[in-house]
Amino acid sequence: MRSILTALQESRLFELPETGKARALEFLARILDANPDIEVGTDTIEEVQKRELECNTGIGMGVGVPHIRARREEGDLFCAVGWSAQGIDYGAPDGKPVHLVVMYYIPGAQKNVYLKEISTLVKAMRKSGGIEPIAHATDLNDVRNLLLDWVSTVLSDSGPEAVARMIKLDVRQTQAVPAAPPSAETAPIATGALSFQVLTSASGPLIVLAHDPAWVEACEKDATFVQRLTTGAPFAVAGRQIFVTGSSSFSGGRMLHQCVAVAPGA
Repeated sequence: MRSILTALQESRLFELPETGKARALEFLARILDANPDIEVGTDTIEEVQKRELECNTGIGMGVGVPHIRARREEGDLFCAVGWSAQGIDYGAPDGKPVHLVVMYYIPGAQKNVYLKEISTLVKAMRKSGGIEPIAHATDLNDVRNLLLDWVSTVLSDSGPEAVARMIKLDVRQTQAVPAAPPSAETAPIATGALSFQVLTSASGPLIVLAHDPAWVEACEKDATFVQRLTTGAPFAVAGRQIFVTGSSSFSGGRMLHQCVAVAPGA
């Protein structure tokens, strides 16, 4: 489960949109697009959906493992992890809703590593009581800690397990220390990846809906933000790559865009 551990370290754990399987797969495919190892010209969403039509990637027990196979041999196994509190109708063989989706990018040389990781994931789930704790988690911090528990059950004490325990300690210490909300003038833009929304209209200014005030300020001050947002192509603001994962239209020319901002290395 080393690639899952790396995903947790690099903030690639997200709460999935509550709009079904296709939307969840599209959301995670956008995150995979941020991987610099993916070949230029690869349509990640199309590749994932095509493979899903060929064979459902639900492995049972509330978990789905969609993936894209790379055309190249070299590179590392890479994944993004999505959590659904309500569960997704995934069409899994056991008929159960999926609460955890791990989407993989698999270079040719990593095929056996991927198969071993899936086997280890199933083993960790069985040892830890199945998907129920994650299905009933209250937020992403709980999910992160539960996944780290899974990692800890299958990795040796000499290596990654120690790393997992240190990450878990850091996460729980951060959660335990309440902090006053920073002001836009003093707060640094958060590292890692974050989900946010942007409301645009035909006549008014854009409104960025995010918890990070510095990020809101950076986006709203960018004079080209709306123009680049509406193209649908990834673009950069304040050192982050922005991916538009969905848009909804409303009356009065208003549009609500669902976005993910990914920092370098996230």
